[in-house]
Amino acid sequence: MAKETISNSTQSESESTGELDIKYAPRGSICAVRNLYQTRLGEDGETSWTRYLPETLIKPVENDESAQYVLIVRNVKCYDGRKSLSIHSVIVQSEPLKTFLGKVLHGYPGVTTSLERLEFHTPFRPLVHRWENFIKVRDEEELDSTTKEHVELFYKFFEEELRGTLARKKDLIQNAVITSPLLWTLFEPDDIVISNSDFPRGYLFSKASIKSQTNDWVLTCKYIDFDGKKFGYSEQEVLVDDFIGTKPITSLPIYPLKYHSKRDTVRKTLISQGKCWEEHKGYHYMQYEGLALGLSEYGQAKQFHVKSRIIIDAEAFGVFDSDGSIHVFGKDIAEELTDEQRMITSDMVYGYSLIDKEWLQFYLRSVSEIEWDSHAFESLVLPREQQDLKDLLLAVARAQSQQLDNFDDVVRGKGRGIILQLRGPPGVGKTLTAESVAEVMKVPLYAMSAGDLGTHADAVEHNLKNILRMVPKWGAVLLLDEADVFMETRSSTDLERNELVSIFLRMLEYYEGILFLTTNRAEQIDPAFESRIHLSLNYKELDSTSRRHIWRQFLGRSPNTTAFSDEELDQLAVPQLNGRQVKNTIKTASLLAWSQQKELGFQHIQVVL
Repeated sequence: MAKETISNSTQSESESTGELDIKYAPRGSICAVRNLYQTRLGEDGETSWTRYLPETLIKPVENDESAQYVLIVRNVKCYDGRKSLSIHSVIVQSEPLKTFLGKVLHGYPGVTTSLERLEFHTPFRPLVHRWENFIKVRDEEELDSTTKEHVELFYKFFEEELRGTLARKKDLIQNAVITSPLLWTLFEPDDIVISNSDFPRGYLFSKASIKSQTNDWVLTCKYIDFDGKKFGYSEQEVLVDDFIGTKPITSLPIYPLKYHSKRDTVRKTLISQGKCWEEHKGYHYMQYEGLALGLSEYGQAKQFHVKSRIIIDAEAFGVFDSDGSIHVFGKDIAEELTDEQRMITSDMVYGYSLIDKEWLQFYLRSVSEIEWDSHAFESLVLPREQQDLKDLLLAVARAQSQQLDNFDDVVRGKGRGIILQLRGPPGVGKTLTAESVAEVMKVPLYAMSAGDLGTHADAVEHNLKNILRMVPKWGAVLLLDEADVFMETRSSTDLERNELVSIFLRMLEYYEGILFLTTNRAEQIDPAFESRIHLSLNYKELDSTSRRHIWRQFLGRSPNTTAFSDEELDQLAVPQLNGRQVKNTIKTASLLAWSQQKELGFQHIQVVL
């Protein structure tokens, strides 16, 4: 049987009959192009290919002959019953016309009029949005005869093609309504749009797209955000459900500002909001009450109701919150915003809720200045023999916060913090001491307990490392309440506890802020901590004089309270209550008085006691 090597595309029919024992060249070794041609699709949607040209092949018509014309209009069959053909697209080939259209469509996203093939596709959104500008430029520009002729051709063609759309758009806008199919005609890219809500905010409109299965609209908008270092753009999608008939423009979830009846007033409001937002970039310590946005433990968006002091810090949000990366794009935004940019800023700031211990996004409208308690430190009740330590305590804290202590350890970065230990039984003022120092210094108090850090060594080290990095950045006072679990004397039997103590000791070496440690069992503290503590205060059980002072303070702060006599205060000071118990007693008695629609009096407290 004969053998041959196949190296070209012309083979006899005997190839497919198996009459020849064909030897093919190695795969990919022939330096030539093999063209294959599509056949019809199969029932499964897959296509097959052949090397033979289709018999019904049509000769291309976009060639040198068609390149002579100013416009090429491509048409497709139409099945709507009113016409047999509809326009698919238009190609502009005239250079003078392209130059003219460059002025008309200047800045319109996605359109580059200098392209060799400038194409417009139905429904010709750029031309619908800029049609009035087209007429204005045509009437005002001095055009040479060729350009004028080409522009007039373009105008006559599209005036007829767009006449129906433009007329319907005009009629709808005059009646302040819109239909779903023509929704896109309202929204021109880079228009300022506003949200339809109780607290309107501005956006820069980007694009409108439609979901093919539902005919719902997806409107993509941009707004200015801050990632902790720079301003940039973020995107947000707004869904507009398909609807039948007409709908008022101002009832849409978002709509162009120019359709608002009080657009000038809204503009001023947006600029004012933007200035306020701009002023809150960077670090700020504020009060917050209202809804905030965060993530659940499953990574889903979740609303939190927050009533807490908060720290606004976008940079820390991106660093310390594992789910908190802030993505912005765009490089053309200066450090100081223009009024136009202020109109489209975010209405939220990124930060940390000190009570909720959560990284959240806060609505700027719910942020307010902190009302400081100027008498916090004065009302602090310390043991009589340690009253003079108040001044020392505050002086040490203030000096540390202002970085007046430049003394460093032999190893750079070690030993630069101030650690204060508060020893004593519960309810005698240890926690209040740290709170009062932070209040007088007007800095955040970051309070945590052993439970916040975890029980396993890896979790404790990770959480403590983040906190000890984060708190000095804010100039905050750190309070570790009931720190006994991390400070107890190490033993040869409890290795896990030993590891926790060792981690805590190591971390303290490099802490650069102010740390208060409260302990209930001072006698069980590991000796290694003694050399790391700069100042210790020992709290004893409250005597009657201290208890009387605490009763008077709490009652003085309670609203709707009658005056208490000296004799009544003396009686209240007899039961051996600590400060926390006094506070809880007054709270319960106040509820009793409220239920009786009376002012809080001695008789209500007697009932509770």
